[in-house]
Amino acid sequence: MVESLEITHILLFIGIGLFSARLFGEFFERMKLSAIVGELVAGILIGGPLFLLIGVDVSFFMDAGTLQQFSQIGILLLLFIVGLEINIKDIRKIGKQCLTISITEVLAALAGGFLTGYFLIKQDYKFALFFGLLFTATSIGVTVRTLSALGKLDTRVGRAALSVAVLDDFLALILVLVLGGTLFPNPEVNPWLEILYLAIFIVVVVLIIPQILKFLEKRFNIFSRSSTQHFSIGIIFALLVSLSFFASFLGFSGAIIAFLLGLSLQRNSIIVKEIKETFVKIGEGVFIPLFFFTVGATFQLDWKIFTLVNLLIIPIAIGSKALGTFIGGSIIGFKPIESAQLSVGMMPRAEIVIIIAEIGLLNGIFTQDIFSMAILLVLVTVLITPLLLKLVFREKKVLEPDTPVDEIIEITESNSQ
Repeated sequence: MVESLEITHILLFIGIGLFSARLFGEFFERMKLSAIVGELVAGILIGGPLFLLIGVDVSFFMDAGTLQQFSQIGILLLLFIVGLEINIKDIRKIGKQCLTISITEVLAALAGGFLTGYFLIKQDYKFALFFGLLFTATSIGVTVRTLSALGKLDTRVGRAALSVAVLDDFLALILVLVLGGTLFPNPEVNPWLEILYLAIFIVVVVLIIPQILKFLEKRFNIFSRSSTQHFSIGIIFALLVSLSFFASFLGFSGAIIAFLLGLSLQRNSIIVKEIKETFVKIGEGVFIPLFFFTVGATFQLDWKIFTLVNLLIIPIAIGSKALGTFIGGSIIGFKPIESAQLSVGMMPRAEIVIIIAEIGLLNGIFTQDIFSMAILLVLVTVLITPLLLKLVFREKKVLEPDTPVDEIIEITESNSQ
């Protein structure tokens, strides 16, 4: 009886969350804003005050851990779809350039975090170094979805943003393993062994699994001539969530693994043809809006985090990373406007920052206030990034030689807004 009651609570959360996320997303999109912002606002307003008004909070529906894992399906689908669609050749062309940008901005963000932890929070260098890691990672999901909606994902800046964000998370994870193990050693955990596990896991996802699927199709026609309907969709979805589980179990980002899986399956035209359209519809229609709603719903407003120090930390975190990205973009020859666009694209933080904050909290490195500040950083950057991306990618109309006077006036007014 208790289990069936919990299931009905989960169903109610999905119903309320998805309904409000879709409505708010549609409203914000019609207001020329991003649907992501609408979905987050829906989570904050509907998933917080409304539930509390009727005497329940989010934990009424499911515990926080289950809720977070469930909502991750949306970000997994989003990055898996991007992996299927992104042009690998274009990624390879700008690979070295993106590595330059990523190293530059990660170092700038780490330096900004270190100086903040040492001089502003006034902690020792060990804390300051680990604290700096909160500034480094990027939430690839928010930027990708916004650029896709703007039709800018397949541009030079869009491809660079995707590549740099992936590299950021890899660098952040490696830094967490190395610095965490060096500064705050745990005799039961070998950070170098964890890095080896990560390398092996990536090889399995990128090289071994695609070959296995290719062999099964070539030998048994398991995908093109399956006896059951939609066989491919079920198998690939099961593979996606299973790999995500093992990645999370090993302390890696399931979202990045989802992207790499999509990228590695891209050349298998049979599988892509069978699954792509369905995955896009399920992701964009259900799980991705529900993910952003959940992010908003799980944010607990605590006025204690609005201290002067915390309010200064957030702009420093945003500014140091943006400065590093702009410098890196300028080094490789991006125009100032392109570097600015890329800087905004690298602004959001999400899952990796939350993971770093949780590691710091569980190991006694961070206090609850620092953890709450990290969550606030995530929420602020996720909310403002779609708005700023639309602003920096705003294109002005160009006057043609024979443009009528009425149209000139209309274009002038449009450009001045």
